[in-house]
Amino acid sequence: MRSFIAIVLGAAAAALFALSTSLQAIEARETPRAEALRVDLIERLLRRPRWLLGTAAGIAAWPLQAAALAFGSIALVQPTFGFGLVMLLVLAVFMLGERVGRRELAGVVAIVAAVGILGWAAPHTTGSFTHAGFVVVIAWVAVAALAPQALRLVNHRGGLATSIAAGVGWSAVGLATAAFDQDLSDRHWLLALAWAIGVGAASWGGLLSEMTSLQCWPATRAVPIAFSLEMVAPAAVAPAITHHGAGPAGGVPFALALLVACVGVALLGGSHKVTRSVSLTEP
Repeated sequence: MRSFIAIVLGAAAAALFALSTSLQAIEARETPRAEALRVDLIERLLRRPRWLLGTAAGIAAWPLQAAALAFGSIALVQPTFGFGLVMLLVLAVFMLGERVGRRELAGVVAIVAAVGILGWAAPHTTGSFTHAGFVVVIAWVAVAALAPQALRLVNHRGGLATSIAAGVGWSAVGLATAAFDQDLSDRHWLLALAWAIGVGAASWGGLLSEMTSLQCWPATRAVPIAFSLEMVAPAAVAPAITHHGAGPAGGVPFALALLVACVGVALLGGSHKVTRSVSLTEP
């Protein structure tokens, strides 16, 4: 029952995050390329009501993500974010009149099947992080927060680099949120506050990188990379940095489910029908 609740909450968070991405990306593509990876990009977007509405949706999604992680493990919750792509497909159908084809149906089936398998195979709770795990998460958050500045310094502002940075940023948010939940439940208030600040820092890096990637690259290429990293990376490393293990049968069903989730993301994220709801300027 707890796993089911975690899946429902994770899917709800994913839907809001997808709506957030859709609204923000439409505005991001209309901004000057010279502002890529700069604070100026966010300052300009803050003056646009539609982008602010998308930001509000993203902020509302985070408590749902935190609640999902309180009921289920990060290895289960993060892959449910594939339902965000399903949400984009729904937007494309109802708002843009797109028809669902075989590719999109296969993508939806793959994501639903993967999450269904994970409901059984993934550990039910994240459990406690190992000491090394805490170091990994702290380093991950630091990389996510500093990635935009680092990419700007080395002049890597293209779509591939920023899409990867966006995925790293949003996956860091998931890991830091799991650590936040753990310390909150243990009533370690200062540590919980520190993790909340880490969530904010990683979110900033992920947001700036994501807006730049959608500004510079087609959504059909940017979305699958960012979504795949956000879904799979935290789940894949969780058995190594927590005490919960990899699940039954030596973790084989768990690994196969993550692979199926990646296939679903590739099918849906690479579909022009889905990504039209992320960027109305693309054919």
